[in-house]
Amino acid sequence: MSKSAGFFIALMMVVAGGLLLVKLLTNANHQTGQGEVVVDPEWQPKISPTDYQTGIGEPWVTEFELVDQQGEAFSSKSLEGKVWIASFFFASCPATCVQQNRTKQSLHEAWARKGVKFISITCDAENDTPRRLHEYSQKFTTDHANWKFLSGDGGFINRIGSEFFRVSVGPRTHTDSFALVDKWGNVRGTYNWLDKEELSSMNQDLVTLLTEENEPEEWTKKRMQLEEQIAQFTNQEQNIEEESEDSSDISDSSESPEAPEKIKETE
Repeated sequence: MSKSAGFFIALMMVVAGGLLLVKLLTNANHQTGQGEVVVDPEWQPKISPTDYQTGIGEPWVTEFELVDQQGEAFSSKSLEGKVWIASFFFASCPATCVQQNRTKQSLHEAWARKGVKFISITCDAENDTPRRLHEYSQKFTTDHANWKFLSGDGGFINRIGSEFFRVSVGPRTHTDSFALVDKWGNVRGTYNWLDKEELSSMNQDLVTLLTEENEPEEWTKKRMQLEEQIAQFTNQEQNIEEESEDSSDISDSSESPEAPEKIKETE
C-alpha cells in the first residue's frame, strides 16, 4: 500500500470517528434533555395573561379552552374526530416530568404521523406561562401542530383533571397516567407511563381507536349517562341558587312593612 493511500484511509477513519462521537453526544443530549434550547428573547404570546382564565364558570367541564406554547388559544373542540393522548406535568419538575415527556416523545414519533394528537397540561400555571412553555416544549418537539403544551388558570386546570379526565390534579401535583381519548371525546382509559405492560396495552388500544369509524354502542351509552348526570347536577346547582335568591327576597320583604311608618314619621 502506498503512503498516500494509507494516509487517505487514516484520514477517513478519523473523520468517521468524529462523526460517530458527534452522534453519540447528540443522542446523549436527547436522552437527558440537556440540549441547547434557543428562544427568541423578543417572543411574546398572542394572548394576554388576562385571557388565560378562558372557560371558567361552566357547571361541569365537558370541554375546555387554554393557551398553547405558541401563545394561541386552544380549544378541546378542535380535537373532535381525532384520537389523542393527554397528560399533566410542570416545567420545573427536575426528573419525573422530563422522563414522562421523553416517553411521550417516543409515542409522538411513532403515532403523530398516523393522526394521533398529544396534549400536555401544566399543573403549575402560575409559573408555566406560555412563554415558559414555549421554551420548555422545544426540548421535546418542534411539532407545535400535533403536540400542545397548555397553560391557563390553575383552578380551572384542576377541574379539567377531575371533571374531564377524572384523574387527580393539584398545584404541582398530578397523576402518572396518560389519558387516551377517542374521536368522540370519550376518555377510553388511563395508563401509567411507568408500567411497560400498560404502555403496551395503550399502544394496542390506539390501533383500535384509529380504526373506529363509528362510536361504539357501549361508549355512546356511557356518554349519554354522563350527560344526564351532568344535567341533573346542573339543575341541582340552579335550584340551590334560586332557593338562595328566594330566601333573600323573603328576608328583604319582612322589613318592608316598617317603611310606611318611617315615611309617616317624616311628614
